[in-house]
Amino acid sequence: MVLFKIAFRNLREHKSKTLIIGIIVAMGVMILLIGNSMMDTAAKGVRKTYWDNYTGNIMISGSVKGGLTLFGPQSMSKMNEPVPRIPDYFKVKDYVASLPEVKMVSPQAFGISIVRTEGNDSDSATAFTQLFGIDPGMYRKMFPGNLEITEGKFIPEGKEGILLSQTVKESLENDLGRSIKPGDKLLLTSMNDLSGLKIREVPVRGIFRFKYSNPSLDRISLIDIQNLRVLNGMTVTSAREIKLTKSEKSMLNTVDDNSLFGSSASAGNAVSGNIFGGNNGLVQNTVTTTKKYSEKALLNILGNTGARNALSKTDSGAWHFLLVKLKNPAKTNRVIREINTFFKQNNIKARAISWLDGAGILAQMTYNIKNIFNVIVLIIAIVAVIIMMNTIVISVTERIPEIGTMRAIGAQKSFVRRMIIVETLMVSVIFGIIGIVLGGLVLGVLYLKGIPASNIFLQILFGGKVLHPVMSVQSLVLALVVTAVIGVIASLYPVSVALKIQPVKAMQRT
Repeated sequence: MVLFKIAFRNLREHKSKTLIIGIIVAMGVMILLIGNSMMDTAAKGVRKTYWDNYTGNIMISGSVKGGLTLFGPQSMSKMNEPVPRIPDYFKVKDYVASLPEVKMVSPQAFGISIVRTEGNDSDSATAFTQLFGIDPGMYRKMFPGNLEITEGKFIPEGKEGILLSQTVKESLENDLGRSIKPGDKLLLTSMNDLSGLKIREVPVRGIFRFKYSNPSLDRISLIDIQNLRVLNGMTVTSAREIKLTKSEKSMLNTVDDNSLFGSSASAGNAVSGNIFGGNNGLVQNTVTTTKKYSEKALLNILGNTGARNALSKTDSGAWHFLLVKLKNPAKTNRVIREINTFFKQNNIKARAISWLDGAGILAQMTYNIKNIFNVIVLIIAIVAVIIMMNTIVISVTERIPEIGTMRAIGAQKSFVRRMIIVETLMVSVIFGIIGIVLGGLVLGVLYLKGIPASNIFLQILFGGKVLHPVMSVQSLVLALVVTAVIGVIASLYPVSVALKIQPVKAMQRT
C-alpha cells in the first residue's frame, strides 16, 4: 500500500510527463482496439461468406501441384488444366462421414461455361458463368440459408436444371432486351482440354444471389451434377472389357477393307458385305442407293445401341471436391491431419485442406491484410515504448536526489525497482482503460452508421458491402495485454538507470 501511495504521489507531482505518457498509451490502445475489432469483424464476415455459406470447414480434393480452390487452380498458368477428381470417391466419402467430429458432407464440382439463350442471332445473348455442380439435397442440407432465390425455386432432387446467378441473368437481359424467367431453356457451352466442345440445353429452375456475396461469387451459378459432368467430360474412366470368342477373333484377323464395305461395281449397284449381310443378322436385305428407308429402319442398321448408351453415361463418383462441416470448428487442423493420414495409409492421391486455402486468394487477402495491420500496430507500439522510456528516464533523472535519499534511509534496490515499475504500470493501465473506453465509443458509432465498401477491394476486405465493426473479446484482451507489456518494457531501462545511482552522490545533487 505504501508503494502505491508513493507511486501515485510521484505521478501527481510530475503531471506534464505523466500526461504525455498517458496520451501516448491511450491513443495506441484505442487504435489497436479499433483496428483489431474491425479486422476481426471483417474476418467473421469473410468466414460467413466462405465457411458458413459454401466452403465448410475442410475441403477435400484430388492431389495437385500448387494451390487448388473451389474456383479451380490458383495459379493463372494452370487455369486451363482440368480440376482433378477425388479418387476412390465413395471410399473417401464413407470414411470422412464416419468420423465423429464430422457433422455433414457435401460433394461439389466446378466448371466454366458460356451461357446462350435460345433463338436466332437477332434473338439471342451470351454471357460467362462459373458453375458449381451439386447434389441439390446434400447442398441445401449443408448450406440451408446461404441463398436468396429471387425467382422460381431451387433445383429439385433428381432433376436437371440450373439456378442462374442474378448477375448473369442481368447480363443476358441487357443484351437480349427481354427478361429471362424460370422455365426458359439455356444453351451451355463448355470447352476445356479434357472434354473439348460440349453443348447442353438446360432449363432455368430459378434465379438467385448469395446472401453474403462478394465479387468472386457474383457469376457463380448452380447446376445439377449430371449436366456439369457432361460439360466437363467427366464420363466413366474405362469401359467394360469386351470378351470375344475364338471365331470372332479369327474374323477380325481376316477381314480386309473390301470385305468390310463389299465390292460395288458402280454407284447404282447394291451395297453389300459381311457387316451388313445376313451372316450377322443385322440387315437381311441389301441396301441400295435408290430405295428410301424410314428413320427406324436406318437406326436398325446400327444394331443394338444399348451398349453405346451405357458407355456415354457419366461417372456417378466423379466429383472435384468434398466439403466437410465439423461439429466443432476448433478441431479443424486435427481432423485435417487425420484425413490426410488415412489417404497416405491407403495410397489415395487426395488431400484435405482448410477452408481458407480452398476459398481462394480473396479470402486469404483479408487475413494477410489483418497481419499487415498488426505489424503496423507493432511498429506504433515500439515507437510508443521508446517515447515512454525516454520520458520516464527524464523523470527518473529529475528525481535522483529523492531516490538517493530513499536509498540512504534504507530503501533497497528492489523497492526502487518496484516503485518505478508500479508507476509505469499505473500510467499504462489507467490511460489504457481510457483508450479502451474511447475505442469502444468510436466502435459504437461506426457500428450504428456502418462503413460502406465503396469499391470491390473493400467489399472483399469487409466480407460484404457494409462493415458494422463490433468490439471483439480477443481485441479487448489483446489491448489490455499490450498495455501491461508496454508498461513493463518501458520501465526496464529507467529502472536500470535509477539503480546505478549511488546514494551519497545522489544526495549531493540539488
